[in-house]
Amino acid sequence: MRTMTLRRIARIWALGALGALLPLCASAGDLGGPADRGTSAAQFLKVAPGARATGMGEAYSAACEDAYAAYYNPAGLARLRRVEVAASHQQRFQGIAHEFAAAAVPLLSWTESKRERSEFGVLSLALTSLSVGGLERRGVVETDEPTGSFGAADFAYALGYGYAFGPRLSGGLTLKRIEQRIDAYRASAVAVDAGGLYRAGRLSLSAGLRNFGGKVRFVNAADPLPFALYAGAAWRPADAWLIAADLRSPRDHRLGGSLGLEHRRRFAEDLSGSLRAGYNSSNTDADGFGGVSLGGGVGYRQLELDFSWVPRGELGDSYLYSLQVKF
Repeated sequence: MRTMTLRRIARIWALGALGALLPLCASAGDLGGPADRGTSAAQFLKVAPGARATGMGEAYSAACEDAYAAYYNPAGLARLRRVEVAASHQQRFQGIAHEFAAAAVPLLSWTESKRERSEFGVLSLALTSLSVGGLERRGVVETDEPTGSFGAADFAYALGYGYAFGPRLSGGLTLKRIEQRIDAYRASAVAVDAGGLYRAGRLSLSAGLRNFGGKVRFVNAADPLPFALYAGAAWRPADAWLIAADLRSPRDHRLGGSLGLEHRRRFAEDLSGSLRAGYNSSNTDADGFGGVSLGGGVGYRQLELDFSWVPRGELGDSYLYSLQVKF
C-alpha cells in the first residue's frame, strides 16, 4: 500500500509540474531572431557539456539517457537504473575554462533495482561554471597601460527530476539558480528547464525548453536569459550505430540544427570503444571547419572516458574531456 501511494504521489507531481509549464511556454512567444543577437545574459548556459554529446554536434536531446540529461533533456534522467556521476572539462580560447558536474540518483527500492524504469523517478544535482582571469582593468580615461586586472565567473546550480510514465513516455523538470560575477559586481536569476522523451523501439523523439526565467540585472541594466525551444530525434539502425538530430529555436539567434553519428564497438565483455562525428549549424560562423565536430571514447566496465574536438575558426579549437561512472 505504501509503495502504491508513493508511486501515485510521484506520478501526480510530475504530471502537475509539466502541466504547469504549458502556459509558460505559450507566453514565451517572443523568441526573437537575428535582431536580438547579443541581447541575452548568462551566455555560458549555452555552452554544452559532455564530450560524447559535443562530438555528435550537440544532437543529444533525444539520445541522452545518462547523467548528462541534466543539461540536455531532464526527461532522459527517467531512464537511469543506477546511480551515475558525470563530469566534463572544456578548455576554450583566452584561458576560458568551462566545467560541468552532475550526479543522478534513481529513487527506487533496492528490491526493485532491476526494473526497466525507476519506480519513483530520478533526481539529479548539477553544477556548471565558466571562469576567466587576468582581464585588464582600465580607468575612466583610456590609457596605454592597464591599472590592474580582474576576473569573471558564472555559475549555475541545478536540481532536476525525471519520471517515466511508462516504458515509452517520460518527462523531466529542472530548476536552476544562476549567478554571475564580474569583478566586484554580482547578479543572479532563477530559470526552469523542461522536456519530454518518447521512445518506440529504436526511435526516440524529444521536445522541451531551456532557460525559461527572469532577467539578470547588473547595476541598472537587466537582460533576459538565453531562452530556447528544442526538439530532437534519435534512431538506432543497428545496436552499434546511433544517428541523432536536434532543432533549436533560441530567442537571441537564428534557428539552428545539429546532426550526430556514433559507432560503438565492443572489443571484450568489459571493454568498448566509440567514434563520433557531428555538425552544428550554430558554429558555422567560424572559419575553416566551423560547424564540424569529432570525438571518441573508451568504456571499461562502469567507467567511460570521452574526448571531442570542436574547431571555432579564429577563436581557436575547443577540446572537451569527460568522465562518466555508473555505480
